[in-house]
Amino acid sequence: MEIWERMEFLRTELERHNKLYYENDAPEISDFEYDAMLRELEELEQKFPIYATPDSPTKHVGGRVNEKFSKVTHAVPMKSLGDIFSKEEVFEFTNRVRSTVGSEGLSFVVERKIDGLSVSVEYENGRLIRASTRGDGLVGEDITENAMTIKNLPKTIDPSIPYLEVRGEVYMPFEVFLRVNEQAELQGEKIFANPRNAAAGSLRQLNAKVAAERQLSIFVFNIQAVRGREFSSHAETLRFLSDLGFEASPGFIECRTDEEIWSAIESIGESRGELSYGIDGAVIKVNEISLREKLGETAKIPRWAIAYKYPPEEKETRLLSVEVTVGRTGKLTPVAILEPVHLAGTTVSKATLNNEDFIRDKDVRIGDMVVVRKAGEIIPEIVSVNIDKRPADAQPFAMPEVCPACGEKVYRKEGEAHIYCLNELCPAQVYRAMMHFASKDTMNIDGMGPGMINLLLDADLIHDVADIYTLSDKKELLVDLDRMGESSAANLLASIEESKSRPLSRLIAALGIRNVGVVAARSLAKAFGSMDKLMNATVLELAALPDFGMVTAQCVSDFFSKETNIALIEKLRSLGVNMEETSDGKAGTAFAGKIFVLTGTLSKYTRSEASELIMAQGGTCSSSVSKNTSYVLAGEAAGSKLTKAQNLGVAILSEDDFEKMLSEADSASGESV
Repeated sequence: MEIWERMEFLRTELERHNKLYYENDAPEISDFEYDAMLRELEELEQKFPIYATPDSPTKHVGGRVNEKFSKVTHAVPMKSLGDIFSKEEVFEFTNRVRSTVGSEGLSFVVERKIDGLSVSVEYENGRLIRASTRGDGLVGEDITENAMTIKNLPKTIDPSIPYLEVRGEVYMPFEVFLRVNEQAELQGEKIFANPRNAAAGSLRQLNAKVAAERQLSIFVFNIQAVRGREFSSHAETLRFLSDLGFEASPGFIECRTDEEIWSAIESIGESRGELSYGIDGAVIKVNEISLREKLGETAKIPRWAIAYKYPPEEKETRLLSVEVTVGRTGKLTPVAILEPVHLAGTTVSKATLNNEDFIRDKDVRIGDMVVVRKAGEIIPEIVSVNIDKRPADAQPFAMPEVCPACGEKVYRKEGEAHIYCLNELCPAQVYRAMMHFASKDTMNIDGMGPGMINLLLDADLIHDVADIYTLSDKKELLVDLDRMGESSAANLLASIEESKSRPLSRLIAALGIRNVGVVAARSLAKAFGSMDKLMNATVLELAALPDFGMVTAQCVSDFFSKETNIALIEKLRSLGVNMEETSDGKAGTAFAGKIFVLTGTLSKYTRSEASELIMAQGGTCSSSVSKNTSYVLAGEAAGSKLTKAQNLGVAILSEDDFEKMLSEADSASGESV
């Protein structure tokens, strides 16, 4: 990969992860992995400035403001911090500070870096008047109503202070996080990946009652602005905030020498497992306010503070046994059962072992002492084996020859790492298939979450996905289930009934055909128009579709060649589930024959929404740019696809251009009616 391509890739990925972290509260990678990518991009931009861009993620903070909240322009910008990862870098920072302001009267404060959502809170004449998120550092979201539900945030302070703006970190304690996720799982709702995302998602709720139920907390760590008071040091401001009733930067340590600073960082790191909340680093700040002013700031970060990031926490524990789980597609996954160990704020007793090759390559044996960490601070994984502590009776593990859920023989395709159970009636696969069938992106059946599906299976009320549509005849049995009742049963049945009329593309995606996701399902529905025509399509007809090819085509053909799948579809048909690609009367042909590629972050639509609008006007969406591409719809941080489109002379659309085209298409459709 060329240098400019690598830089473009990093910019695109970082912007994508910014959106997931700041706007969607749903990160895919750990802070450590994100920081590594950001640092690589910074180094490349320094070495190859000709390829740097003014809108690079190295030059701005956070994400965009969610339109459902009012905007707040920060009087004092809420800047980010530079990250460092080693003792040497800590000393480089302190030496830079000393070379600028000297050592006379210089001291530092080392604080815990709380893993939460950064907010500003303003007070006038002692009363809380506004709270806002950081947003992009300059403009945030007004979350005052939700902030009022945070119990340890003072709603009134000393009225003799005309104005005070503080900055803090809203977080969710581990105990609350576990309770929130347990409740969400029972109700079939979204499970939060970690406490940080749970806090951010709760604070950005439109309903303040939900935020109140989540029992959020806040630590305040800085005075952004104040009138009527003057301070000489940061430590003095923290003590002042504590006197006002804030929980201000707990456990901060004042230091003068480099060794004292490093000792403080190590001390904070050692305490991570004992805290009731998450931290992901330590912050080193110049203590003296006057010296901060001399050091100044860049557009993104202050020069008087820096964040030391701890590597993902690792612990050693014993591997007690290995269980094998069976997924929706029949894939068998080995799971390590561990002697419980406290790791990154939670007790870990299980970890993924990925597949048979992973176990063999790491020589993992039952009884071994293994090193465990949380991948992305979320999913526990085994990093290595301590061979020196291997007991004499440690047992090698082999994947089973039969499915642990149904007893049928398992199969490993040549060249693949995973083993599969091919029995569609396998109970484990049935459960996963039902989860997938009812999910938001497929048939979208509200209330049909993991807990409900388990209840229905245990009560012997359903045996396959089609049985979901027979529940209307079993209402009395449904009402009698644990945690149900007349109202809950009625709501569930109404949602099931509504799902019968979902578009054909939703049903195709819900069937769980291997390699067929939401986009591929839309292509199939558009190309064939009905389930009957799709079931009779040849492999060559399927492979001719955009973005398909022989592998996906064969998967579709294989699915419809099995009698059990045909019987399932006929059962769904008999129960009234839609089998045709229906029109709501608004479908048009303005984009007929046109191929669109979406790239970058769109501000007005999700990728799914934009794709549906394109296909509603007869267009096609593709994942790659070629000479046959008609348009590239480019959002923010569009990467290599945009570059390729420019090189090929493909028309580039902004979101405004796209909206204009949609408006013209709608007008044309209206005139033809």
